[in-house]
Order: sequence, then C-alpha cells, then structure tokens
Amino acid sequence: MTEPPYRVRVPDLSFYQEAVACQSACPVRTDGRAYVTAIAGGEYERAYLIARETNPFASTCGWVCGAPCEAACRRGKIDAPIAIRALKRFVNDRFGVYLGEAGDTRLPPAWPGYVGPTNAFDLGNTTFPTSRSGLVAGRKRSSRTGKRIAIVGSGPAGLSCAHDLALLGHEVTIFEAAPVPGGMLRLGVPEYRLPREIIDLEIQAILALGPQLKLGQALGREFQMADLRSDFDAVFLGIGTYQSRRLHIEGEELDGVLRAVDFLINVNLHGYKLDLGRRILVIGGGNVAMDVARTAARLGQPAQSGGDLEVALDVARAARRLGTTQQVDCLVVEDRSEMLADPLEVAETEAEGIRIHNHLAPKRIVGDGRARGLETLTVSHAFDEHGRFNPQLLPNTERVWPCDSVIVSIGQTGALDWIRPEDGLRATALGTLQVDPVTLATSASGVFAGGDIAFGPRLIINAVADGQKAARGIHAYLQGEPPRLIRRGFSTPIARHAYPALGPVRGFLRHARQPPPLLPIERRIGVTQVELAYDEATAREQGERCLICSLNPVFDGDLCILCNGCVDVCPTDCLKLVPVRDLGGDEPLATLVGQREARTAMLLDPTRCIRCGLCAARCPTEAVRMESFRFTEELTYAVQSSDA
Repeated sequence: MTEPPYRVRVPDLSFYQEAVACQSACPVRTDGRAYVTAIAGGEYERAYLIARETNPFASTCGWVCGAPCEAACRRGKIDAPIAIRALKRFVNDRFGVYLGEAGDTRLPPAWPGYVGPTNAFDLGNTTFPTSRSGLVAGRKRSSRTGKRIAIVGSGPAGLSCAHDLALLGHEVTIFEAAPVPGGMLRLGVPEYRLPREIIDLEIQAILALGPQLKLGQALGREFQMADLRSDFDAVFLGIGTYQSRRLHIEGEELDGVLRAVDFLINVNLHGYKLDLGRRILVIGGGNVAMDVARTAARLGQPAQSGGDLEVALDVARAARRLGTTQQVDCLVVEDRSEMLADPLEVAETEAEGIRIHNHLAPKRIVGDGRARGLETLTVSHAFDEHGRFNPQLLPNTERVWPCDSVIVSIGQTGALDWIRPEDGLRATALGTLQVDPVTLATSASGVFAGGDIAFGPRLIINAVADGQKAARGIHAYLQGEPPRLIRRGFSTPIARHAYPALGPVRGFLRHARQPPPLLPIERRIGVTQVELAYDEATAREQGERCLICSLNPVFDGDLCILCNGCVDVCPTDCLKLVPVRDLGGDEPLATLVGQREARTAMLLDPTRCIRCGLCAARCPTEAVRMESFRFTEELTYAVQSSDA
C-alpha cells in the first residue's frame, strides 16, 4: 500500500503545549516566551516572577544555564534563537536575589525569598507541579506534615528538592560534605562565569524557607545511610560526581598531572597555591575542559579587587613576562564539530589565547618525577559507524608536547564506596545510582536520588529539575498516594483589530540576534566577570524578536470557502490545501475525517509559522482566526491521572 503524501497530527492539548518549544524544552518548564515578551513590553518585574516561578535558581541560570530552551527556539529555524538566557539575566539584575527579589538593595544575611503577591501578575503558562504558587497552594490545603526528610548534598539538585519540600510543609535537613554549600555551582563553575554572591543569595533565599544546613558532614564519614533511614522519614541523595575519570596511560601518576574537578575545587575554594609552570596542557573537549583551560590561563595573574585598574593590568602583564602561565593548549580526541563543549565557550576560550588541537589522543606522559611532556597519537576518527566513541589511532604519528603541567578533563564519575550491602542501593554499570525515571526512587524504600549521581554530569537546570521531581516523589511516598496530574488548556480568540497589539511587533524579523557584550580580552583578569548584561534598549529589542508561539492560527472548516487566500498571503508557505485522501495519521485523524466527511484539508506547518496573522487578516469569512493559548497543570494526590 502506498504511503500517503502527508503525515499529519490533529492538534490537541499536547500539540499546543509543545508549540511553545522553549517551555517544552526547559527541564523545569519555565515559560521563556512569557518573560521574553514581558521584557519586550518593559514589564521587568513580571518577567522576573515568571522566570522565578518554576526555578529557585533563576538568577544563577541567568548567568550559566546551558539554555536548552534556545536550542529548541523556533526563531532559530529562521535565523538565530532568542537570547533567552541573557534576557533572564537582564531582569535578574533588576528583581532577582541580587536585589533582594524585590528591587530593593539590601545587605545579607537579611535575604528572604520573594514574598511579593505573585497572583498580582499574569505569570504565563503555569506548571503547577514545580511552581512556587502551586506548591504554596498545596501546603495551604494541609497543615505542616511533621515529616522529616534528609537531603545529602547542597548542589542545585539537593537545594531545589529542599525548596519544594519546605513549601510543601515538610521539615528538611541538608547535609553537605564541603565547608561551603552550593555543590558544583561553587566548586566547579569558575567565578568569572558565576559571581559567588549570586550563589550565596539564592541559597539564603532557600534556607529562609526553613531547611537546616549542616556543613562538613559527609556520607560514609560522619554518618551512614542506615543512620539517615532510622532518623528521617525519607532521604534524597544529590551528592554529585566529584571523581575525574582516569586516562589509564603511563605517567599519569607523575607530579604536575592534575584532575580537572580537583583543580577547579582547589581554585574555587582558594586552596593551596598552584604553580602550574609556563606551559599547560588540558586533555578534553567538553565545557569543563574549557573552564579548566580558561581558569589555568588566569593563574598567576592578580584578580581585580579594587584599586587602579591600569595598575592591575600592568601587574598582570608583568606576571606573564616574569614566568607565570604563558601558554595553555587543549588536546581533543574529537573533531571540532564533535566536541561536547558549547561552540560559544570554544570561541571564547580561543579568544583568550588558548589553542585547541583536534584529532589527538594521549599515549603517555613523560617526565623525571614531574610531567615534562605528553606524547600523543593522531586520531583518524573518534566515532565508529554506529556512533560509538571508538577512536581510531594512526600508527607512527607520535608527537611529544612539552609542558610543565597536565590537567585531565575527560569526564567525571561518582564515588559510591560508602554503599553497604544492607543499604539496598543498586548501582549502574556507569557508576551512578539506579533510580525510577519518574519518581527518582532508588531500590531502597524511602530513598531517592537525582542530579549527576543518578544520571551522570548534565546541565545545572537538569539537576534543578531532578530536585523538583524527587520532591514530588518524596511527597507522594509520604502521603501514601501516587500523584494525579490535571492539565487544562485555554484558547482565547483575538479580534482582527486587536492582533497588531498582541502579536509580534512590527519589523520583528529585521532584528538580528545580538549576543550580550563581553569584557575586552585585555581586561579579563582573575575572577573579573567576562559576560556583561544587556542595556535596556538592547534587551527590549532582543525580546521583540520572539515569535510568541502561544499564538496560533485556528481554522473553522464550516466557514472556509476554499478561496486559498490565506495560502497566497502566507509569507513562509506554511499553509497548504490538500485532498483528504492524501493524509495519513493516527486514530484521531481517522475519527475527525469520519465525523466531518470532508474532501479537503488545510495543513499547517507550525515550525515555519511566524505568527504574523496575515492569514486571519486576509480571510473574507473569518474562517481563520488567531487564538492565544495557555495552560495550567496541577498536581494532586489521587489514584489516576487525567487530562482536561
């Protein structure tokens, strides 16, 4: 049987939710479309509240989020995605924890969580299972639970879990092995990318909700899993992955060979003074490798800490001349196009004078008690025909790279040596804890896990989402009932005369993406912040680039006269009239066709639609109208889930 020319989908609630691609791609379902358009309209406080509603680390993510929302952004199919992360930082600088979450300058430690009336604003598409307002509403329906939860690890997963559990009325205690909270936010992210004040203030905002924090408390050292399970009603493990993977080559034990995570932790905690020498080699091609290389290049240079900048610059230049770090090279197995690092991070790394060399695999480290060189082999290709990492090395291509230090950055794994047989925890072959993907429950009753220790190293926002998911799983476990998700969608027709004021702004396609400004290369000293914020005019223009994907053309077949006017006027050719016999799809399509007995169908390609509204304006019978879609999701505790 011949396959129909057009495979189609009948629009339903999920279709319209997925149309807002930025929100669908965000692990915590932040409505990027809503806060971007709020910025375009000058509504900065509302924009911040939308960003904060589903994310307790909204200010942090404005600086360092990997922005999966931008990768999914429909504007990227036209030219370049909206600068969603940089726009979040723009509003965070005005209303985030950096300014007390209320726009008023305050001094720590008097930093409460935002207490403004969030219901005074339209917060866009609301995802109640992870939103502050939804959690508070859930707590109001019941008094404090009296249940005690232990959270091990104060990284973004553990703190997000603590945030949500506190809002649900539980008593939370956080155990952290390090002398400071924050996990890899503080220990792994360089200070020039994420100011430590931001981390401090967002943690304080979470602790202000009630969780207790105990520092210097390591699992397997100060306490065991059995202790937590006997003293608490539930446990969440968010301990991260702090062990760097080894190369397993000759010379790896020499002095001057460092592990990436250990190196970053030492620098970020201002530990022992490192003398890396003049020539440094970094092995690896991921984002951590780029952070390591850029941090290593800054060592030996005094950080800007007040005083005359010109003097600081002169001292830094002199430090280079007097023998501190002079050259940093990154040696990468993969091709440039296959590197795991963000292309923007790679570009910034090279802009700072760090050289990246591809198609090189380490063979052995040579030295005399201390590393003096790295011998490599040329790699013909890093992946086999099945897409698996399987480097093919070219014989007789050895080369020795002289160096004073080698920093290995080829990935991290978790430490699970604290697990005892009686704990009932299962580990995977990848060195992570085995968890249920929905509830994040482990194989041990009442014990949950998330973040890197459950899924391996991922984005910060993934860890936040894991903490939220675990909080829901823990709450359901303590309630003794599975959660029930209620989804509701709403579509509001927009009159023709009103659409120009509600749709994309005039000339929005002419606005090009403009990256946030960067500090000039010659002024990047120590922990001086590299990325700067948009000014107001630029931020509003960047916000105006949004296609506003919650706006959709909707077609009424009873009013359509098949004039083809909408198809003719469409500037992106996203509409097409076709015979019904040419359609292929699932059961909803067959049901719809059978009900209507139609011979012709209007097809819409939502990936090409720019929400210009010309189809609705052109239609002589108003068979096409623009509608604004929004949805809510609410989590209650019953036996079954349902859609509404």
